[in-house]
Amino acid sequence: MRSALAIGLLAASAMTPAWTSPARAQSEVHRPRLPLTAIALSDLSFGTVLPGIRSSVSVFDVHHAGLFEIQGPPHTSVRVDLLLPTALTSEEGALLPIVFGPGDGFADFSHGHPHRSRPFDPHRPVIGSLGPNGRMYVWLGGTVRPGVPQPRGRYRATIALTVYNLGS
Repeated sequence: MRSALAIGLLAASAMTPAWTSPARAQSEVHRPRLPLTAIALSDLSFGTVLPGIRSSVSVFDVHHAGLFEIQGPPHTSVRVDLLLPTALTSEEGALLPIVFGPGDGFADFSHGHPHRSRPFDPHRPVIGSLGPNGRMYVWLGGTVRPGVPQPRGRYRATIALTVYNLGS
C-alpha cells in the first residue's frame, strides 16, 4: 500500500501587531508592504506502508519530509501556523491515522550565516524572522499508524499553512 501526504497552501495573510498605535497602524495601511508567499516544495511521503506497522518520516529525511519555502522582505518577523490532518484518506474513503509529534517540525529562518534554525512542535505556531535572503524553510515529518487490516490504496491529505506578517 502506498500513502502520500500532499502539502497544500491554504492562506498567506498580513497582520498589524496588537502593540501598534492606531496612528502608526493607519500610516502602515497606506504604505505598500511586500507580500509574503509560501510554496510547497516537497510532499510528505511515506512510500509503501505495511498493515499494522507504523511508518515515520523524520524532518531530516530530504527525500520524504514535507518542505515549504516562505519568501518575503528580508528580516520580516513572521508567524507560521500549520493545520494538520488526523488521518489520510484513500479514494475509496478508508482512513489511515497520522500523528505529528513535538519534533516533527523544523524551521530554518536564515538558510545562511549565522545559521538560525530550530525544531518545533507543528501543533504550535513557530515565530521568527526571515533571513537576510528573505526566506524561511519549514520541514515537516510525521508518523502513520496503519491498522490490521488496512485497506490497500493511495492515501492523501492536505496540510494548511498560514503565514502572518508580524512586522519588521
